[in-house]
Amino acid sequence: MGLQRLKNRYAKRFQPGSGSLDRLAEAMRVLNQSGGAGDPFFLARCLELLAAHLGAAQTTLVMLNGDVPETRWWHPELEDEEPPAAVPSFCQWLLENPERILVVKDMDEGPHVPFLVDRGAIPHRAALGCALRQGEGVKALLFAYFAEPRAFPRAEFALLDAVAGFMGRVVEIEDLKLSLHRLEESLAITRAVMEDSSIRDSETDLPNLRYLEVWQRALLGSDQRPESLVVAEFHLGLRGRKDAARLLKAAEGVRAGDLVVRAGPGRFLVIFQRTPRSVAHILLLRLRMQLGGVPMGATLWLPGREGQGLGACQPRLDAALAESRALEPPVLVWHLPEGAPEEKPPVRKPTRRQPSEPQPWQPMQLQAPKIPIQVPGQGASTAGGPPTDED
Repeated sequence: MGLQRLKNRYAKRFQPGSGSLDRLAEAMRVLNQSGGAGDPFFLARCLELLAAHLGAAQTTLVMLNGDVPETRWWHPELEDEEPPAAVPSFCQWLLENPERILVVKDMDEGPHVPFLVDRGAIPHRAALGCALRQGEGVKALLFAYFAEPRAFPRAEFALLDAVAGFMGRVVEIEDLKLSLHRLEESLAITRAVMEDSSIRDSETDLPNLRYLEVWQRALLGSDQRPESLVVAEFHLGLRGRKDAARLLKAAEGVRAGDLVVRAGPGRFLVIFQRTPRSVAHILLLRLRMQLGGVPMGATLWLPGREGQGLGACQPRLDAALAESRALEPPVLVWHLPEGAPEEKPPVRKPTRRQPSEPQPWQPMQLQAPKIPIQVPGQGASTAGGPPTDED
């Protein structure tokens, strides 16, 4: 039924008797039998099928991660081969024209040439491309590259569009399944936090390692995790309720949404989720002074695209804390990772003009009208003015 609908959809695009419709139907039959959303090699099979039926030297699927296009699948793929770089101008054109087919008959001639960043890095001579649409947006870009310049019949446009539509549906289903899986995991984590009574330290009532483990799983499973987090560590011996109360009082200075965790006997971690590094530095200095100037080390935790856990930054944290202990007196020591992102300067909001204070209302000063006064024996004169000549 699905193949028949596809044939009906594309039948009017082909010339009668050319055999193009039969080739399209055969290609879609092979694609339909190659697997589905549960097949991890489904997208690779799609690219292989497309290359075989178009006679392309290479086919690629470019995913869009923010503003950076990244080639995730390609055919043919050699062992340990680096992914081929996406052509930025081609990607930009498809993003601006998602309903059209990109056609480059000759890579060295045409209106696209001035926009090629590095023509020498592109080993191909012709190209086709189209967008995998998802709702109102574009999820990925599909390209076919050819070794020689060539003209493209409409049948190849239709085949590219059909395969892109098929792949787009599969990617959409996979995204939906992934979102549901993450939602299910998030709900399970939330339930565990609510039901687990062992997530807080009994002596200080601060979150403990169990809480940190659950919180970290939720953070790394989210698409909205921060690019970097400030993490600090200090050691403080607690000899009674008085010391615990002093620690809790100092921890109240940490902003809402950030964490102070008891990671072990006398060992504490401070994690700033969305606090800028400069602000976190000030808060750590304040916390350290409230705790009597304890040694303290700090670093950046970069979860990255792979979702690296907190343990990835622990060696830097240990080194910073050891350096702080070696100083006399101890100070807050930072050990930043190589290539740490520079902190963006704060955006200053334009100052609003203060409204002027209202002035008390005062009545207008009325002046007496100047009335001519008649003086016997004299002509009319103006009040307060010199007499006029007689008539």
